[in-house]
Amino acid sequence: MSIQSKIAAPVFIIAASLVPASAGIVTFSGEDILATTTSAHPNSAAAAASFDAAVAGLGTGSLVTFEGAPLGSFSNLTIAPGVTLNGTDFNGNNQTIRDTSNSPSFPTLDGYNTTAGGSNFVEMQAGTLTFTFSSGVEAFGAYFSGVQDFYPNEAITFSDGASQLISMPEAGTSGSVGALDFVGFTDAGESISSITINAGNASVGADFIGVDDVRFLTVPTVTGTPEPGALGLAVSGLVALGFVVLRRRRTAQA
Repeated sequence: MSIQSKIAAPVFIIAASLVPASAGIVTFSGEDILATTTSAHPNSAAAAASFDAAVAGLGTGSLVTFEGAPLGSFSNLTIAPGVTLNGTDFNGNNQTIRDTSNSPSFPTLDGYNTTAGGSNFVEMQAGTLTFTFSSGVEAFGAYFSGVQDFYPNEAITFSDGASQLISMPEAGTSGSVGALDFVGFTDAGESISSITINAGNASVGADFIGVDDVRFLTVPTVTGTPEPGALGLAVSGLVALGFVVLRRRRTAQA
C-alpha cells in the first residue's frame, strides 16, 4: 500500500462536532474512550467522515497511511510529494514509524495503527511532530490513539496569519484510561505551510500517542492572469490578423 492515496468522497454525511476555532476555521472532532485496534470507534469515525465530506466540497484531498514508510526513527521523512515530516520526542530523539504498539500490555494508552488492513503508524513518545507542506494546505486531520488527559493537553498548532491551537478531546480519560480521537479542521482560502502536533514534554508530563490516517487538502494552484501589457499585445495581434485576412479576401475578389 502506497504512502499516499486519494480520499474518496463519502456517500453519506454523519454529523460531528463542528466548532469554530476562529474566523474561517471549522473543526471536526470525535472521541472513543478505551478504543483499541479491534474495537469499534463510532465517534471518531463519524468525525472523520464529516471532515472528509467537508474536504470533498473544497477539492480533492490526500490521505497518508504510512504503510509504505520505512520502519524506525526518522529525521526528515517525505510522506507525499511536497510533504515532509519531522519531530523529536521528550528525550530529544527522533520520532518513529512502528508497526506494533510500544506498550502492548496497555492497548488503550499507547499508539497503534488505525488503517483498515494496515499496520504502520507514527509513534510519538511525547514531544512534537511537524508536517511541512511546500504548497500550503487549507485542511488537515488525523487519528490520534492513546490520548490521555493525565498529561498536558495534546493539541494541533499552526499559523494562518495568526497562531492557532486546536485541542484534542480528552473527556473521561485518565492515567489508566485512554481514548482514540479524530481531530481535523478546514480553513478555506488559507495557505498553511506547517502543522505541529504537541504531546507534552518531560518537565510537565509526556503522553505517548499514535498518529495515523493523516488527511490534508493542498491549496489549488491559481493560474496567473496576463499582465495588462501582454493582454494589450494579444488584442493588437488579433486586430492585425483580422486586417490581413480582410485584405486577402478583397484581393481574391478583385
